[in-house]
Amino acid sequence: MRVPRLDWRTLLWRYLVQTPTDFAGFDRRFVGQGTYLEMLDSQSLRVYVVVDTSGSIAKGALELFIAEVQAILRAYPHLRCELFYADMKLYGPYPLTARSELPAPQGGGGTDFRPFFRALAQRSDPHAASVAIYLTDGWGAFPSAPPRCPTLWVVTPGGRDLGAFPFGEAMRLLPAA
Repeated sequence: MRVPRLDWRTLLWRYLVQTPTDFAGFDRRFVGQGTYLEMLDSQSLRVYVVVDTSGSIAKGALELFIAEVQAILRAYPHLRCELFYADMKLYGPYPLTARSELPAPQGGGGTDFRPFFRALAQRSDPHAASVAIYLTDGWGAFPSAPPRCPTLWVVTPGGRDLGAFPFGEAMRLLPAA
């Protein structure tokens, strides 16, 4: 089993629904790490997670992606998460909770990001807090227009240059030390 490399609690914080009356104080579990995160009484966020299962994704990278998905689910207990696998086709959605068993990955063909973003346009509520997280090497066909939902690209080492993503925020997934 791989260890997740990203701090999803901090990364997802900025996408949570926040109003001035929601704050309940500091989450003391992270103070010892020098991280001061405010707690929310009601943490509501819809997360659409896509795992690139194309042929260019090595088995080790896929295992690391799965570890990251599990870390996302553990980050906040009230996340509403839907998992997709994608190569040239889209597989899913698979509704997940922190206790869910992840379905076996499907795919193995080429990479096309467009089927997911078409599905996202049909599924997402523009009035609800949501984020799309795409775990990939970045090599594939992008949609011509960005989605309404914020997108976080998590890119494997050796993947596409982070500045080459046409929309969203891209960050490099560092290999295990």
